[in-house]
Amino acid sequence: MLVPSGQLSPLQQHLLQELDLCDLPAPEGAPEAYLARDLDTDEIRDALPTLVWAGLVERRGGDPDTLALTPLGAATLRAAECDELTARLSAVAAFADTVSTGVEPRPAGLALRRLAEGAWTLEQAKSYVRTGETGAGRS
Repeated sequence: MLVPSGQLSPLQQHLLQELDLCDLPAPEGAPEAYLARDLDTDEIRDALPTLVWAGLVERRGGDPDTLALTPLGAATLRAAECDELTARLSAVAAFADTVSTGVEPRPAGLALRRLAEGAWTLEQAKSYVRTGETGAGRS
């Protein structure tokens, strides 16, 4: 089991993405490194034991300690990203079925673009082509 829940939380995924770019100092030693990446240091401190236990992140010695992504962490991150893209592509394909029923091309094009970008869910895209609104308070 990679993480207790079997999936990465958004916070865990965000931290792994940042560690994929470069090693980071431990949050207690350099909180500004996390603030610059829009990560809350308290949340990171809470999440770290699970990530270290699961073998996704390792602490490297030195002063201050450094956090690094492990090969297992990199593989887990790639799997999570692949799952996200698979779900998005599935939603785009399902939406294509909706578009083929004869909706106006302009709203359908915008909805398809927002869906492919991940900005809208499948339900929001379908709602937009039917009603002109996403159901989430924005169109």
